[in-house]
Amino acid sequence: MHKYKILLHDDAVEDLKIALVYYRDISPSLEERFFKQVNLTLNELMRNPFYQIRYDNFRMKVIKKFPYVIHFIVDENEAKVYILGIRNSLQNPTTSYIKT
Repeated sequence: MHKYKILLHDDAVEDLKIALVYYRDISPSLEERFFKQVNLTLNELMRNPFYQIRYDNFRMKVIKKFPYVIHFIVDENEAKVYILGIRNSLQNPTTSYIKT
C-alpha cells in the first residue's frame, strides 16, 4: 500500500506544542501518552488519509483517548497529507487555518 507524506503546518506545530505543555503541567506521563497517541494517529493518516470531508476540502481525524482532532487536507497527486491544525475539540475554534 502507498504511504502518504505527512507535512505539519506551522499552526499545527504550535497547536501541538501548546497541548504538550498543557498535559506536561498536569503530568509528564500524560504528556508522553498524548504525544504517543498523536504519533499513532499520524501514522494512521500516513497509511490511509481518506476520512470524511467535513467542510471545503478539510478532513478530520480524532486522536483516540484525548479530546483533540487533527484537521488536514489530502493532495492525492503528490501523495501528501497537510496537517493544518491539532485542535482541542472541546474549545470553540476562533482562528482560521487559511491566512488572508
